[in-house]
Amino acid sequence: MFKIGRVQRYRRYRIGAVALNSGGFLRLLMVCTGILFCAGCSQPNEPIATDTPAQTDTPDQPDTPVQPDTPDQPDTPVQPDTPDQPDTPDQPDTPVQPDTPDQPDTPDQPDTPVQPDTPNQPDSPDKPDTPVQPQEPALAELTGAAALAGYLALLPENTEDTPYRITVKGIDLKKIGTSGDTLRTLYDALSRYVALDLSGCTGVSLPNIRTETAPNKAYLVSVTLPDTLITIEVNAFSGCTALTSVHMPQVTRINHGAFSNLPKLTSVDMPAVEVLETTKNASNGVFYKCTALSSVSLPALTSLGDYAFYGCTELSSITLGPTPPVLEGTNTFKNAKLPALYVPAAALTGYKTTDRANWTSTLKEQVQALP
Repeated sequence: MFKIGRVQRYRRYRIGAVALNSGGFLRLLMVCTGILFCAGCSQPNEPIATDTPAQTDTPDQPDTPVQPDTPDQPDTPVQPDTPDQPDTPDQPDTPVQPDTPDQPDTPDQPDTPVQPDTPNQPDSPDKPDTPVQPQEPALAELTGAAALAGYLALLPENTEDTPYRITVKGIDLKKIGTSGDTLRTLYDALSRYVALDLSGCTGVSLPNIRTETAPNKAYLVSVTLPDTLITIEVNAFSGCTALTSVHMPQVTRINHGAFSNLPKLTSVDMPAVEVLETTKNASNGVFYKCTALSSVSLPALTSLGDYAFYGCTELSSITLGPTPPVLEGTNTFKNAKLPALYVPAAALTGYKTTDRANWTSTLKEQVQALP
């Protein structure tokens, strides 16, 4: 301690003395360096002070007491060893699955028999092209046989099942001949199957037109006659093989053979007909061999000629008026199916008891009241 104090006083003294000497700065620096070196040798733990300007004498500071040594910290106790975990018992081995027994082989399916080749079909003959039906011209009516002929010539050919429906006016059906507009020129104008409405024509009777002199009658499928017509002459429609129906609202008399040999005639509307005539020794009655005719209505009939329904094999019923008609012979239904005769209920007794000729007991049994 004493030695250190001396050194310090000496150092302060020397610094002050050197500062007073005009060339003492260098010497002062050298002295300070030496002092510092000596101090570092004697006090290794004291930091070297940096150069500072000269200070006034500071009273001695008391020595810093030496700090006692920090007692050693007790050692951290050693953790005891973790006891060994018991070994996990071995898992039992998974049992081996027994082998699946082999499945028996599926028996081979028999081969599908080979179908024999279909023999080549012979080529079908080419069908004729079906004619395209054009739209009919918008005509309100046709006047005369010439107009009818020109109109039909513009239309394609057709069949009996698809007749052209045409109204014709301006023909006197009573006239006979091939000049002017007559029934014959009307027939000759036909070149397609037609359903003719002749209600606008004139004439009180329909003349005899034989098949051989009017072949185009075969194109007539149906016909409506005018109210002026009251008589249909012999063979007027004979040979109209496509004719299926006739409407005659005011006709009162039909002579023999008028509708003979018409295989497709099925219905005739005759509300005013009074006489179905058959002349003596004439076997072709009015509906001779109309094999498709099934029913006839004759509510105004007063006289039924012989052979009138000869050969009408499909005739099933005839409707009659309140008075039994005169039967002109015994062959009215020869080679025909005897039809049921329907009469008004009030007239049933009169028919059953009539004493008119040719009303046989067999025929009277067919008389029934209208349903």
